[in-house]
Amino acid sequence: MNGVDWAAMEKKYEPLLGDVADREELHDVIMQMIGELSSSHTGVSGGGEPDRNALQTRYPGFELAPDDSGYYKVSYIYKDGPADHDYVKIHVGDFILAVNGAPLRSGENYWKLYSFASGRKFLFNVNSKPSADGAWTTRVEPVNAGGYATLQYKKWVEDRRQMVDKLSGGQIGYLHIRQMNGEALRKFERDLSDNHFKKALIIDQRFNPGGGIDEELIEILSQRQYQYVRPRDSVYVTRPQRAFFGPIVVMQNERSTSDAEVFPDGIRTLKLGTTVGVTTYGAVIGTGAFRLIDGGMLRTPGTGLWNIAGQNLENYGVPPDISVDNSPADFLAGRDAQLEKAVEVLKDQIKKAGTQNIPGR
Repeated sequence: MNGVDWAAMEKKYEPLLGDVADREELHDVIMQMIGELSSSHTGVSGGGEPDRNALQTRYPGFELAPDDSGYYKVSYIYKDGPADHDYVKIHVGDFILAVNGAPLRSGENYWKLYSFASGRKFLFNVNSKPSADGAWTTRVEPVNAGGYATLQYKKWVEDRRQMVDKLSGGQIGYLHIRQMNGEALRKFERDLSDNHFKKALIIDQRFNPGGGIDEELIEILSQRQYQYVRPRDSVYVTRPQRAFFGPIVVMQNERSTSDAEVFPDGIRTLKLGTTVGVTTYGAVIGTGAFRLIDGGMLRTPGTGLWNIAGQNLENYGVPPDISVDNSPADFLAGRDAQLEKAVEVLKDQIKKAGTQNIPGR
């Protein structure tokens, strides 16, 4: 409990209950009391009946940009998104003239049209020129906010993979771990296989909210090659197969939290690679969750975590081996200074290591 006198906290906050008028105010009092612990992963949320009449913004899978013609133009279509189909008949450069029958001009708020749209599909009036003459109508089945975030995420990852490939001349592989869960572990194993014969590897876990697969990741990356096989008329295969044997960089930032802090700390402790970025969030603790009578959820601390140097990772923030931040100017310029530094570090390590004489490579 971080030395907090919990009984005293009860006496301090209980008198406030008499002035509580609704669930939100009750949650405020509970959150203030929990805040006395200075502990992450804790709090109260939810409860009550959901507002089934609440509006939900949906997303058609493409982005719009204002055009001098006075209309919006399609500036990007997300790969594998709802608009990325031949039958949708929307292309980059097309003009969107109307949404569900409502005329749309450049500068107008099209998000409200996405929110107020009835039915399962959006109806777009589209043309390759900024004119109603020759326009056509097409339907798109939109995704929710979570689906849209995934489309954006996949684009972000692919952009960085291409950056690394270009900066390294194809020598360095790149993968991103979105979250520390079972699905992400399976994807990590597939991505690792795709990058198996790269000379070096960037493991990016920036913006990772955590989970619980650090031990599995460390176990995979701790392996060393001891043999290789070559089936008849086939390719060179390492033993073990599910591993990476070259230098690695693990990327972290201020939004790498929980298990995404435990992982880079383990990489540093075991000297499995170099960490690049900025100090992590500082939220590393195990919690339990309890369902309340009104349907809400209460999370309370249960387990602490220390590294072998005796450092409690809660309220700490794991520092990187090499510190580099992305500035607002970098963001506006479309530059990823942290990624550039990771490539620079690995290129230097590749150069120092020289060419390994491994049969079949």
